[in-house]
Amino acid sequence: MNTVIMKMTEAYELQSFYKSINNCHILDCRSIEGTRCYLDDLAKETIISQLVPFSAEGIHFIDSGNYHYLSLLWLMKVDTDFNLVLFDHHPDNQPPSFGMITSCGGWVLEATETLPHLKNVYTYGVGEEVPINDIPTDLPLYISIDKDVLSTDDAITDWDQGNMSLTTMLDMLSQLSVNRKIIGVDICGDSGENASSGAEINNLTNATLFDFLSENY
Repeated sequence: MNTVIMKMTEAYELQSFYKSINNCHILDCRSIEGTRCYLDDLAKETIISQLVPFSAEGIHFIDSGNYHYLSLLWLMKVDTDFNLVLFDHHPDNQPPSFGMITSCGGWVLEATETLPHLKNVYTYGVGEEVPINDIPTDLPLYISIDKDVLSTDDAITDWDQGNMSLTTMLDMLSQLSVNRKIIGVDICGDSGENASSGAEINNLTNATLFDFLSENY
């Protein structure tokens, strides 16, 4: 299983969870302009070119929630019908404020409108939730996790946070794997703005999620 670390801020410079992972690929995108919260066309083209060697399979750490739109670029690589499971304290389905630019707050809407293989989105952490057992088993899943769905006991993010515990999330992830194929997983919600204050707890949570996912998926 490949693991990709996408460095968009200094967050991962202060963490160590990924340094002993085999087949771990580091993509340092910090010098690319036009990426914070919104992804301009030139930056989008640049990052897509960096993702060419990789498939949607595996575990992808994509830094702060300000860059959750990177999930869209991974979903673009899925070439079979699938469902998206989203853990997030925000639905990320808002229309763009200007133009058709990709954004951290609208990437889910863009995905549903532009990706023919994406059939359904099931969101946990905001709004009405479908029981996990009701998610059909006939299509594989891609899972996207924003740690802002977690309480501040388990993550420090750049956004207001929910109250889900890490234990609850792990239990839900375990349920999702029953009789379902998991294509890939991405994880954001690190603290870029306050990287030092969130480094310790985020490092621990990232390590816990990686260990669980690599053992169960």
